[in-house]
Amino acid sequence: GQDLLTLINDILDLAKIESGTVRIDLEDIRHAELARTARANFQALAESTGHEFAVDLEPGLAPSLRTDPRRVWQIIKNLLSNAFKFTHQGSVRLHIAHDGTDGEHVLLEVSDTGIGIPPEQLDRIFEAFHQGDGGIARQFGGTGLGLAISLKLAQRLGGSIGVRSKLGQGSPFALGLPLDVAALDS
Repeated sequence: GQDLLTLINDILDLAKIESGTVRIDLEDIRHAELARTARANFQALAESTGHEFAVDLEPGLAPSLRTDPRRVWQIIKNLLSNAFKFTHQGSVRLHIAHDGTDGEHVLLEVSDTGIGIPPEQLDRIFEAFHQGDGGIARQFGGTGLGLAISLKLAQRLGGSIGVRSKLGQGSPFALGLPLDVAALDS
């Protein structure tokens, strides 16, 4: 029942995003609060599965960003869930930092030491219903919608999302967001 509800919610989210009716509610969100939320939601999973889990903030980072906290958390939660799902042993990390370009963006990177993504799958990983080969879907489950939704939400928030990966060496997913989404409309 829970799996079916998750699938229905994912399909509805994707439909709202694609139709342009997804609502973005701007608020200030403190990076430290985002880090605390990630720890609170994933520390028990890390402990129960024997994973090392780290959440860290780069020193000197602007204290907050103006965006939709619910949508940012939806993306981060998806990335962290995938990181734990595809990491049999090892570590998962959320790193919040400057994006290194103009000082007007923040980088939220979720990295793991998991199975990695084959090079031939990297170009398609953000497509709806894509899960690599059929063995991935059978072994790990899921719908293949989480990354497609995350990409579209990131774009709707004026940001971007990308991945680098090597098979057997894990995957860092990087979410880049403007510090102030409202500034994009001016």
